[in-house]
Amino acid sequence: MTGTSSGIGAAVAGRLLQDGWQVAGIARRPATIRHPQYTHLRIDLSEIDETTSVVAQTVVPMLTAQAWKRVGLVNNAATGGQLGPTERIDARALARIYAVNVSTPIHLMGVFVKCASPGAALRIVNVSSGAAVRAFPGLTAYGSSKAALRMAGMVLGSELDSPQHAQLIDASILSYEPGTVDTEMQTETRNTPAAQFPWVQIFKDFKANKQLVTPDKPAAEIVAWLANDGLPRFSERRFGQS
Repeated sequence: MTGTSSGIGAAVAGRLLQDGWQVAGIARRPATIRHPQYTHLRIDLSEIDETTSVVAQTVVPMLTAQAWKRVGLVNNAATGGQLGPTERIDARALARIYAVNVSTPIHLMGVFVKCASPGAALRIVNVSSGAAVRAFPGLTAYGSSKAALRMAGMVLGSELDSPQHAQLIDASILSYEPGTVDTEMQTETRNTPAAQFPWVQIFKDFKANKQLVTPDKPAAEIVAWLANDGLPRFSERRFGQS
């Protein structure tokens, strides 16, 4: 899974390890988890060449090392930035956001589909956002990237019933909205000057009104879904939905 150095990613990784999973975590920062069943891959996901190379050299051998009965991918890592009106967005910075939020997750989905053991229960979670399905002023870059990942999951779900994926008899994809979570991204957004991001007060109010949830709560829902059976090819869920 990606983004395991903090927030939801670290919480999910911790719960998976408690449940006996073997976890490979990807993050640009050093590992914060120490566990015999945890492998940390320090990668800057905005660097596509580096990412694809390390995935090929490390992740693929892990997936094919044995006939795993259950395999999970959690595309959690994301970057914000470029907050503010659309006309101020820098194209080069936008490309970096799309590399982390869209290109790498799509690449990883493809790797897991190609390398999962025949008959394995394959579970893919794409951590999404309300900004993927609803328009929020000032979030053009982040919202559009999450919308793209959401659609990529839907497309893959539609492909899984084709003959070329006949070996994946139990594969499911979840687009998961964790709600307003108390993460570093929330902190960075709240600290953005109003001159740059005129809608910053919305995010300050989330904190002031105690609307933020701790990362362990959505993490618990993600881990529970990864262990479930009888799931549709593609589904969507928001935090707190039954």
